[in-house]
Amino acid sequence: MVDHLVARIEAQLGWGDGKNWSNSDFEELSERIFTDTKKRLSVTTLKRIRGRAERVANPSSGTLNILSEFVGYPNWREFLAQNETPKYAAEETQTEKTDWKIPTIIGFVVLIGLLMAFYWPETEPPRMPNGSLEKSDFQFSRRTVSEGLPNSVVFAYDATAAPQGATVEIQQSWDNNKRMTVSATDSIATSIYYHPGFFKSKLVVGDTIVQEADVLIPTQGWLGMVERDTMPMYLESEEIQQDGFLAITPETVAEYGLDPRTTEVVTSLYHVADYGELDTDDFQLSLQLQNTYPQGRTGCQWAKLFVLYDGGAIGIPLAKMGCAAQLDLMVFGDYISGKTTDLSGLGVDFTEAATLQCNSQNGQLEILVNGQTAYTSEVSISPKKVVGLAIHFEGSGTVRDVVLENTTGLHHAL
Repeated sequence: MVDHLVARIEAQLGWGDGKNWSNSDFEELSERIFTDTKKRLSVTTLKRIRGRAERVANPSSGTLNILSEFVGYPNWREFLAQNETPKYAAEETQTEKTDWKIPTIIGFVVLIGLLMAFYWPETEPPRMPNGSLEKSDFQFSRRTVSEGLPNSVVFAYDATAAPQGATVEIQQSWDNNKRMTVSATDSIATSIYYHPGFFKSKLVVGDTIVQEADVLIPTQGWLGMVERDTMPMYLESEEIQQDGFLAITPETVAEYGLDPRTTEVVTSLYHVADYGELDTDDFQLSLQLQNTYPQGRTGCQWAKLFVLYDGGAIGIPLAKMGCAAQLDLMVFGDYISGKTTDLSGLGVDFTEAATLQCNSQNGQLEILVNGQTAYTSEVSISPKKVVGLAIHFEGSGTVRDVVLENTTGLHHAL
């Protein structure tokens, strides 16, 4: 039935067979699911469901509930109930042709077992009702074990106040599908992070978040990587540092045996650090950005900038002029699709670098491309700390003249 659910999603989207989807298609699906359900599934999780990454034998009930909700059902159980193919007629015909040789007493026992299985209510592990726990009864902290990436984090916790039988989990970040179950009687658990960023880890008892701890995985200056479904490939500093600017070149990509013309290759540059008093309600960002692989698999020669902040990101895509309809903008938790919004101002000619600016002042966010306003929005969230930049390219690209500052005089030339 999971395959049937996947087929329903593909039919609803109308993008064709998911085996031919690009990484950006899975990214867009992730955002559409979040827009419709207010719940997020990662690109990797979606690829696993579709069989495009290492597939898990039994997807979590949380993942299946979200996907079922996306196609119009309250949850996975309801999807199963309304889409299960009736088998009674076929079974009845088969029964008529069967020469029963099971003794009457065994048949009676089997019948009772089937009835109990059908009518006995399905149960889940005990989970506490929301709001019934005293958060002060729980402790939760974290400690990174090294600098750089990958980086392991040691979580210290005290969940002995959890009711007997209640589920106790640690959630690494915003993604509530990335939870690991821990014992209420233990006190230490570890997890590994492969990407830099600022994460809200959580201690969860039942369905209640009882404690949170900030996890900052910084970079040592700029970090380059090639994205993969499992673990990214990290680039050496000399592979991205050019004479006065940053670059992941087509030659570097080729050295890793990758060909963006035939397979989707996503390369990234990250800068994550404590920038001081730099918040989402007062910052100005400017940089020069260029995609340097004109013959990538999608033909759109895209690049995406993400301004990372505590709890979210502002995502700004650029691409060839003719690809504006495929662009997706993320602004303070809202998803803006180029299919329903005019995002043509984000179309560029990447034969030369484009100037991209993102300014937040006086309750307004303005995005400018080559000095022209491409999009404006209200700042719809309370001030959040800006913690980093992530820049993704289809194939390869360059970045230069990165300046991040605010009106109080704080200035970072990255």
